[in-house]
Amino acid sequence: MRPGAGVTIAGYNIVGGLLYVGTQLAAPSGYTVDPALINPTLPVDLRQPDWGGQGLDYWPSYSDIPSQSRAAYLAWLADGRRFAQVPIGYVFLYFYGLERRVLYDLQRDRSSAAFELPIIHQEVRRLLSIYGGHKAFKRYVGQFEHVLDMFTAEPSAKAPAPTRDFPPPLRLRAGLGAFAAQGVPVPADWALTWIRSHPEYYPRTPATRCAAEFDALFLQRFAARYGKGLFVRPGRKEVTLDYRPASAGFRGVAELTLPGIPDVLGYAAPTRKLAALADECTSDLEAYSRYLGRVPDGQRSVQAQALLPTELVNLSGGGAGQAIAWARHRLGTQELAVVPVGEFSAFISAPQEAKPAKKDVVAMAQVLGRAGIGIEPDPRLGGAVPTSGSMVLFAAPDGPTAAASDAYQAATLLLHLAAAVSAADGEFDKSEQRHLSDHLERALHLTADERRRLHAHLRWLTVTPVKLTGLTRRIAGIDAAQRQYVAEFLTAVAGADGRISPDEVKTLTKIYRLLELDPALLPATTKPAPATEPVVVRPAQPERGYAIPQQAEQTVAPPVRLDEAAIAAKLAETARVGALLGSIFTEDEPPPVAALLPAAAPMAGLDGQHSGLVRELASAEQISRAQFEQLAARWKLLPDGALDRINEAAYELAGEPLLDGDDPIWVDRNLLGEMLT
Repeated sequence: MRPGAGVTIAGYNIVGGLLYVGTQLAAPSGYTVDPALINPTLPVDLRQPDWGGQGLDYWPSYSDIPSQSRAAYLAWLADGRRFAQVPIGYVFLYFYGLERRVLYDLQRDRSSAAFELPIIHQEVRRLLSIYGGHKAFKRYVGQFEHVLDMFTAEPSAKAPAPTRDFPPPLRLRAGLGAFAAQGVPVPADWALTWIRSHPEYYPRTPATRCAAEFDALFLQRFAARYGKGLFVRPGRKEVTLDYRPASAGFRGVAELTLPGIPDVLGYAAPTRKLAALADECTSDLEAYSRYLGRVPDGQRSVQAQALLPTELVNLSGGGAGQAIAWARHRLGTQELAVVPVGEFSAFISAPQEAKPAKKDVVAMAQVLGRAGIGIEPDPRLGGAVPTSGSMVLFAAPDGPTAAASDAYQAATLLLHLAAAVSAADGEFDKSEQRHLSDHLERALHLTADERRRLHAHLRWLTVTPVKLTGLTRRIAGIDAAQRQYVAEFLTAVAGADGRISPDEVKTLTKIYRLLELDPALLPATTKPAPATEPVVVRPAQPERGYAIPQQAEQTVAPPVRLDEAAIAAKLAETARVGALLGSIFTEDEPPPVAALLPAAAPMAGLDGQHSGLVRELASAEQISRAQFEQLAARWKLLPDGALDRINEAAYELAGEPLLDGDDPIWVDRNLLGEMLT
């Protein structure tokens, strides 16, 4: 009977269809009458309906059950097939007919399949909602639902929920196959279910602990990489299923094939692409996942949001949104704003904490940077961790700062040195310092972002007492040749544009005295002639002292032009100068320096070799095992020992490993930036 049809049997008016009624209908096996067939000629005992189900065996058949059982079954059908306390055998007897219709009749004549299958599927769900508490019925109907999913899958349908069931749901396999068969790309939600449900993909902790974030990141990156979807070329293998029917009329397993629908879930090439994307998303969530492992309720904190990949950062919500709103209000329309450190640290420190930790300040700086706001001092670039007093917010439209260049590092330290000597005199001439700042920008070829940051750093210096405690002692810790080297470098910077102004001479004089050098070594004139050849900042065999070339006799000074060769030579020395000045301004007394610091200066508690290896990872997000072994060999280190030592230092600094994985080895970019400072 078609869906919705009605019939009267033994006085019972049965509506809704989906029944087999007649006198002859062979079972699919061909051996017996189909168990679901209702033969209206058979006797029905209306006086004693079998509501206890005593006349039902394990595989009931309408033709074989007693007349009392037929009466109860027909009464249940007439009542709408909804009485919850009916013996489950009657429900199975009705279910046998649904199985036959889908697995046998509609496979031989599919002319009405498109109309009937959705109705049958809906009826099966209804039965499951009423009788799903019976384990055997739930098991059989659950398998049958997979079959219906397979036959009704459409490319436009919503993706099924991911599952780790094995085998993967038929609806997923059939749906993916339908996309391929019709030449339609697999959309993002289906791709996510594909990889999450694949039996050979094993998600790592970040993908399970941070499931919502993983799903959101995967969907966004999939859309960015594949647009409307991933095209999959159909293969020859079709979706198949070995189904064990509940009805005895089939006698065994029914092997079902979905004609023309390829079984693409097992295809290696597209699965590899999705697995690579999933691994990428997982790795980018590792730092965030580790934080939540320590602070399970910290999803909305500044620290957590700073660790999220850019695509997931919500600049208007949670702790990050509050911090950004505060910073924007403080900055207003200005380029710079001086703010109390206490207001800044309130977003990242608990009330009982005496001062914010460096890693928390770095997190706040990263969040503000994503909103186009920078801070000074910035621990990521070698600045002190602000704990009291004032700090500076500034507009940074170019976005977050990745790392400090050698030129910028040298510029800030030279500016700091100038501020220190001014403070030593009890005088801080703002115009003099701004002049030096502008000069450093030009002479060291700073980028626009570095120039804005240098202005902010100068503003911070004007409102922050420069710590002079132990400065003279620390300067004494470097030898005379190195002090001379710093002085010569600064003098070369001042003269890079062909002239040294009176303000610059004034500042240089103070610096020479602080470095225990004779100010008489400074040039006597404030307008030396521009160099006509490259200026070597420090020759191989330097002589004591430094002299600016004498002014040539001329009546009209030629146009002043920056000597690019001199600047190039000077830029090559900025890293070394930065290391020397850093040793002067460090809070801890440095060990005696016998020679210029090596290129791989110690960092984060590591020795020079391990520090050099870490610095070579500055531009890497991941590195193969072979590449890491080559780097370790270059620094004369054993690979496994180097991994352990570097991660030990990272744990001491931030409580997290810097390097993770076997091959490839993943680099925690946020932690690397912290270690490099």
